[in-house]
Amino acid sequence: MHSSDLLTSDAVATWLDALPGWLVVGTACTLEDLVLLCRLRPPDVVVGQLPPEFVPDFPLVPLCPTCGLATLRASLEHVPLVPLRRVAPGALTDREMEVLAYVCSGLSAVLVASALQLSPHTVVNYKRRIFAKLGVQSRVQAAAVVARLGLVRTRGRGVAMPDNVPGLTHRENDILASIARGESVRQTASALGIAVKTVESEQRQLFFKLRVHNRAQALAEAQRLGLLT
Repeated sequence: MHSSDLLTSDAVATWLDALPGWLVVGTACTLEDLVLLCRLRPPDVVVGQLPPEFVPDFPLVPLCPTCGLATLRASLEHVPLVPLRRVAPGALTDREMEVLAYVCSGLSAVLVASALQLSPHTVVNYKRRIFAKLGVQSRVQAAAVVARLGLVRTRGRGVAMPDNVPGLTHRENDILASIARGESVRQTASALGIAVKTVESEQRQLFFKLRVHNRAQALAEAQRLGLLT
């Protein structure tokens, strides 16, 4: 799913996820992210606001904001779908997606291993391969890519009641945005022009409000609550 407008992309993706027989593998707001998404999770069809030449390897259903969802659904029903290679070079396997979802929820390798009935050593090897495919070096950076591309989608995302969404200060929102970019605590401090200890203090308060224990969990919860823009 591709759209330069984040709200449009998320709304249409949620609608597509609810259609019988359809599953959104991810969303992209830039052509660079779309290319990355198509490599990580090769789709059967691309829905987007872009010319066909930008996705020559995949069927394209144009996304026209003025045409309505009924027209989009009719277009989808007439697309000749050909099963594509799911294990293409650089693509994430289904098992890697399972591990990635747990890792981005903030679980340790030991807890991921227990959840998936694997050995911790196997989980570590999976993480190494996943990070290489994502082009990242840490769990927080992986979670940032996952959030940006909507690789791990939660049904009903963004429908939390206002009373359940914590109010964040301007500084906490800045720190959350930095986490979403995959930046370290030191990088956050440098970007905001504040001390590392100040970032750590504000971050603890952010974690308390989100009821999480680490940066990866904070990112996952913020995405679920619709706090990321």
